[in-house]
Amino acid sequence: MKKSVLLDLRNLDNPTSGFGQIAICYAHYFAEMDLPDLRFVFLVPEDCTMDFGKNVETVRCTRNMKKHTKLLPKVDLWHSVNQQQKIRRIDGDTKFLLTIHDLNFLREKNWFRQQKHLFVLQRLVNRAAAITCISGFVGEEIKQHLKLKGKPFQVIYNGVENIVDKPQEKPAFATGRPFFFSIGQIRKKKNFHLLIDVMKEFPDYDLYICGDDHFDFAQTIRKRLATEQVKNVVLTGKITEEERIWLYAHCEALLFPSQGEGFGLPAIEAMQFGKAVFVSNCTCLPEITAGHAYVWKDLTTETMVEGIREYLHLFKADASLAEETKAYASTFTYQRHIEQYLSLYRKILQLK
Repeated sequence: MKKSVLLDLRNLDNPTSGFGQIAICYAHYFAEMDLPDLRFVFLVPEDCTMDFGKNVETVRCTRNMKKHTKLLPKVDLWHSVNQQQKIRRIDGDTKFLLTIHDLNFLREKNWFRQQKHLFVLQRLVNRAAAITCISGFVGEEIKQHLKLKGKPFQVIYNGVENIVDKPQEKPAFATGRPFFFSIGQIRKKKNFHLLIDVMKEFPDYDLYICGDDHFDFAQTIRKRLATEQVKNVVLTGKITEEERIWLYAHCEALLFPSQGEGFGLPAIEAMQFGKAVFVSNCTCLPEITAGHAYVWKDLTTETMVEGIREYLHLFKADASLAEETKAYASTFTYQRHIEQYLSLYRKILQLK
């Protein structure tokens, strides 16, 4: 008999987020698999109307299930694909696999809240049969702050969907001037505010900062832009997938000064298009870009501006750099990513 593996894909209801993108790709790739030893169960949002085909069982998570976990399906292996998923049914012989994307609360929260998050996460680790994370940097933080107690632990880099040939749509806010691009939730940890002073030194370029802007910090940035009369920086809010792909395809470079990344997906997506990428020397970004991006040694305005001018000139003058970034980005395939998870599923379930 096949062993059942549940994938918690409730982030399908937020397709513009990183977790949402992962859920979409998991749904696509796992739904196509008809394996002799494993069958997959998708836990999806209650209002999800997607048809995943005959190879998987789809369970829509209702309010009653959230209150009464016994109503959730019983499976052989439950995979929480990120550490923020709080609903699970682990009883009897059910194994639990936990994927941790980051410990960003160590940089965002005060000491008391850090300890609260660590306590909750430690309880999840205690219940898990195995733990995975998405970068070596995150792995080192986990080992430093959590007790693994000898449990199987593995770094599995995120897969990155190849978006180069997918449909594009020019956003209404694009003026036709050359532009830099940045994307992510408009939160302090992303360091978008540092780019305001940077862009004052690039009056011939625009900068489009795209992403969820419901956070208070977005208003802080908008106030600065208005007060300092910076006209070439635009906070666009959320954009469509087609707009995102167009911006990657047509930007001069990706500017990504974040200090709160578990993986740094935009850097690899920009590299798929052969674009120059600039990242902070923080968290996993130097590891993930692996010498194929310009890493700012610090985030002072002078250093950032100097780095952009120097590397952008070099990048444009040497066509081989764009080809090298494309080749490197192509190594982050979902096929390799999922094969690693299939191997781990079988190991946990003691399948040959």
